[in-house]
Amino acid sequence: MKSSFKASLITLTLATLGVACTPIHQAVTHSQKIAPPSIQTAKNVEKLSYITNIQSPEDLVQIPNTKWLIASGMAPKSGLYLVDGENKTASRLIAPKAGKPSAQFPNSEPQPHADEMQIHGISIREVGKGKFYLYAVNHNGFDQKITRETIEIFEVNTNTATPTLTWLGNVRMLNDYAGNGVVSGADGSIYVTVMMHPQHSLADMFAGKTTGAVYRWTPTTQQFVKLQGSELNGNNGIELSRDGKFIYVAHMQGMSKLTNTNPAKIVAQTHLDYGVADNLHWAGDKLITAGSMAQNCSNGLTFNCLKDFHITQISPDNLALNPIYKGKYTADFSGVSTVLPVGDTYYLGSFYRDKMAYFEAK
Repeated sequence: MKSSFKASLITLTLATLGVACTPIHQAVTHSQKIAPPSIQTAKNVEKLSYITNIQSPEDLVQIPNTKWLIASGMAPKSGLYLVDGENKTASRLIAPKAGKPSAQFPNSEPQPHADEMQIHGISIREVGKGKFYLYAVNHNGFDQKITRETIEIFEVNTNTATPTLTWLGNVRMLNDYAGNGVVSGADGSIYVTVMMHPQHSLADMFAGKTTGAVYRWTPTTQQFVKLQGSELNGNNGIELSRDGKFIYVAHMQGMSKLTNTNPAKIVAQTHLDYGVADNLHWAGDKLITAGSMAQNCSNGLTFNCLKDFHITQISPDNLALNPIYKGKYTADFSGVSTVLPVGDTYYLGSFYRDKMAYFEAK
C-alpha cells in the first residue's frame, strides 16, 4: 500500500496543477446556453505580498467573524497553521494530545502526531458559542511514508485571545483512497472528493477520462459511501449549497452541480477554457475558485502550458463563470491552489511554495 500512497500524492500534485485540457465548449445548464466568459475581462494582479513561516498552504479558510485564518500544510511535518490576518504572520496550529476521541467518532484511528499531518483540503463550520468544527484531509505519516488516509476533525475555540484547537476524532477513508477536498453538512455528514482511484493512471487523467468521485460519511452509516453519478475527471474542490440540497464539485477544467442524493444527478455543468479549477469555497452569495491558467494547451497538457493564475467567481444557480482576477507566476510564487477573499484582501494558497500570498482589491 505504501507505494500506492506515494503514487497518489504524485497524482494529487499533478492534478492540483491541472492535468487535462479538454476541448473548449460553452457552459450549459439543462438546455440553456451561457456565453463563455473571457479571461480578458479579468483585472490584473500587479503585485503580491507574502506571509512566510508556512509550508505548502494548499487550502485556506477564515474563522468566521475574526481576523484569524487557518491554512493547511500539504508537506511533511507541516499540518495546520494559524494566520493573523491583521499582522500577516503565521504559526503552526497544534492540537494537544486528547485523552480519547469524541463520542461522535467512536471508530477513530489514534490521534496523529502534529508532525504526521500532511493536510490537503480543509473546511470550517460554526457550531455555536464561539466554536467551530474544522475538517481536514490528512495524508497521515512521517515524511513521505504515508500510513493511512483520514479526515481529521477538530474543534476550534475562539473564546480565548488566540484560537485553540482540540482534536475530536477522525474518519478513515474507504480503501485508504487519497482525499482531496472536504466539506461538512449541518447534520454532521462529511463529503470528500477522491481525485483518482487506484485503477486509473496519470495517462487517464491527462486524457480527461473519468477518474474520481465524491464520497459521503454520515453519523448513521459511520463509513464513507460513494455517491453514484458523482464520477468525474479529477474530482477536486467541493462545496454544499446553503440548504444542503446540492453538491458543487470543481474538477480539472470543469465545474458540476449535483443533487445531494445517491445516485446523484448532474443539474448544471460548465467549463473553464482558460484554466483549471482547484479548491472551491463560498464567498458571500457566490462560489469562488482559483488555479493555474491553461494556455496554448490545444495539443494536450504540458507543464509549459500551465502559466500564471486566475481567480473566478461562479454563480451557484447555473454555474456561470466570472473571471475577476488574473496574475503572473514568478520565481517567488506559483502553484496557486485556492483563494480566500476577506474584505478587500484576497489571500492565495499554493500547494508547494513556502509562503502564502495576498493582494488588495482595487
